[in-house]
Amino acid sequence: MSEFDLRVNREGLANLKHEFTPPQIRAQDIEAFNAAEMDFSTAPCVKKALHEMIDRGIFGFTVQTPEYDGRIAWWMKETRGMEIDPKWIVPVMGTIFSVATALRMTCEPDGRLIVLSPVYYRYEQAASRMGLETVRVPLKNDGERFSIDFAALETAMADPKNRLLVLCNPHNPTGNVWPEEDLRKIAALSAKTQTVVLSDEIFANDAFDGRRVTPYIAIEEGRPYAITCVSLGKSFNYTGVNHADLLIPDDVLRERYVARKYADHFGSIGPFEYTSIVSAYTPEGLAWQRQSLAYMDGNRRIVEDFFRTRLAPNKIYPMEGAFVGFIEWRGLKLKGEELHSFLEKEAMAVLEPGDHYAPEYAGYSRINLGSTHEQTRALLERIEAAIARHPEIRV
Repeated sequence: MSEFDLRVNREGLANLKHEFTPPQIRAQDIEAFNAAEMDFSTAPCVKKALHEMIDRGIFGFTVQTPEYDGRIAWWMKETRGMEIDPKWIVPVMGTIFSVATALRMTCEPDGRLIVLSPVYYRYEQAASRMGLETVRVPLKNDGERFSIDFAALETAMADPKNRLLVLCNPHNPTGNVWPEEDLRKIAALSAKTQTVVLSDEIFANDAFDGRRVTPYIAIEEGRPYAITCVSLGKSFNYTGVNHADLLIPDDVLRERYVARKYADHFGSIGPFEYTSIVSAYTPEGLAWQRQSLAYMDGNRRIVEDFFRTRLAPNKIYPMEGAFVGFIEWRGLKLKGEELHSFLEKEAMAVLEPGDHYAPEYAGYSRINLGSTHEQTRALLERIEAAIARHPEIRV
């Protein structure tokens, strides 16, 4: 048995995934598959370092050090193939905090955010909470995969009121890994229009089939307006620790960002975050991360095979990265709340509704691949059985 076959116990931790799972499903010892959070424990080297820190009993103010910067630089070189200058590193209080600060820097008082839709809804939520509008550029969907509509994106970026593009790579929820060719096109548009691009790459180490996610800041043409966001959050099952690091190569843009950040708050690194970074971004942490990815790749193959052989004509789109999959329920008449109520009540299946990412995706769901193989197979079998029991819902 692998360590990844052992599920964590979330009871009593006020864990969002646990608390939002309906009690009747928790009572059956069934995991929810909505949140992109792993059901197994984080890396042993991280837990060991945290235990040692706690035993010392010192939880005082913590600062950015050469050790901290060096660990991040090592990780970027080892996993992403890019050498970075430590001065580029700007610690922040999580990915969405970084988006909010970028919005204040670029869009206030009346600018607009650009996103590629469907996309993680908290980007738009951050903008709306500031009274700012979001321009959605729909991804193309040919029925087999999603792709960027560059004509529409160029039109959006050409509007001077649209001042920030938040790119998600790998893309949540579709699972696309945007190739370097696409990033070069975006960088050319950014340089032409002076649109700042914040690339959320917190899933970058979770790409399948040996893909290496090109850091957006590696594209030199776009660097004057480029910000890349990296984090332990997804790859080390660390989503509840609100911490991330921005990589901003351009001195002027970095100074603008840091000034705006300090206008919002001062601190960014706590003792838990510091210890986690310097223990995770190590050879031991990398070995664990690759093992966890290999295990989740097993789930990807289970899901792909099940949809191909037993749940067709319903479709799971290609899962290139982000340990999530986007499902189109082509074979069902149900959509939106009715669809997900059916899945929950009849199959005890808690999936993330597709219309959380864009209204037109009410017939879709996002599935998390970060559970055990046993739980994943059982989920799919329950869905298959529920659909078989209700022929009236099939197209």
